[in-house]
Amino acid sequence: MTLYEFEGKELLNKYGITVPRFEILDSAEAVPSVSPPFFLKVQVLSGKRAASGGIVEVKNKKDFFSATKTIRSKKFNGETPQKIIAEEKISFTREHYLSVYYDTARRSPALLYTIDGGSGVEKRKIEKYSLRAEDGEMGNIPLPRPLIDKLLSLFFSEDCVLLEINPLVESEKNGKKIWMALDAKIKLDSTASGRHDWNYPPRSSGHAPTLREIEAKKIDDGDYRGTAGSSFFDMEGDIGILASGGGASLMALDALIKKKGKPANYTEYSGNPSKEKVEKLTKIVLSKPGLSGLWVIGGVANFTDIYETLSGLVDGLKKARQELSLTIDYPIVIRRGGPRDEEAFAMLAEVKDFDFHIYGRETSISKSAEEMVRLSNIYKKIKKSGVKSR
Repeated sequence: MTLYEFEGKELLNKYGITVPRFEILDSAEAVPSVSPPFFLKVQVLSGKRAASGGIVEVKNKKDFFSATKTIRSKKFNGETPQKIIAEEKISFTREHYLSVYYDTARRSPALLYTIDGGSGVEKRKIEKYSLRAEDGEMGNIPLPRPLIDKLLSLFFSEDCVLLEINPLVESEKNGKKIWMALDAKIKLDSTASGRHDWNYPPRSSGHAPTLREIEAKKIDDGDYRGTAGSSFFDMEGDIGILASGGGASLMALDALIKKKGKPANYTEYSGNPSKEKVEKLTKIVLSKPGLSGLWVIGGVANFTDIYETLSGLVDGLKKARQELSLTIDYPIVIRRGGPRDEEAFAMLAEVKDFDFHIYGRETSISKSAEEMVRLSNIYKKIKKSGVKSR
């Protein structure tokens, strides 16, 4: 999960890393108490804000009203800012860049650093230092050790996967040299949310999340029996997708599109989730208006209980029909394989309420996609003719 700049700075401040004074302006009528000069900074998840006009210096109150009106009317990489911060202007002598991240090769955190930070830093030479004590590189980092210790405390305590400050500046306060983070990009490991009291609202870079996307991401809250719905994106098509396995789900989506099918969503469940979680995800997928089919697709699982998850599918179908007053008469193509799959297929065969088309591991994902598109097209022709499909 990527934090907005103001959220990142709140974390930095919590761990004793100095940030400029700022105020959050969350409405067009909000007026900051900080006196000019200050900067207005849009709060979006994409980068390059300054280049696209998302960071504006305000030199007087008259500038503020015209500047805030302008930036609130713009989109930044497809994202409309809901919040703006007014941040005091800081005088500094030098801009640095640093980034703490997890080095998978060494299985330990590492730090990227250059004394020449600010805009365009990606074009400059950046040094890499291991933060593993036994490597003995921490003493070579040209930054104060107390600052590094605070960064590491934040990185580990908050389960960060990225902690980037650009620029980190040298400034003065009351005649004393201080280090200050003028910007912050922090990514948290969302799977660690159970260890924290995080209360960050759902976010999706580039667009405002839909209600279905928000609800799907809540399914895993407090329940770590596999995952379901943590990746959910509404799309423009009419074939609902309930996929299993990250890699297989993406391959399935490609296969459906190649067969001229139009997905209504992308989502997946994996890691042997409970039937209750699959039930919830099924209801969210089915809530999309205008579906002409549901495709339940996945590779051959190693440890996901096929009977358990397909039981959740059936419960979700029944509850969606009852609680959401849905007419679920379109074809439902199921292609699964793995533990207890024969029990699952026998259970599905006893369910007469829905138009199931069941395939096992002997049927390829591509062939299953072809069948889903064929049945969906037939369903749409029948609906257009006015004849009841069931």
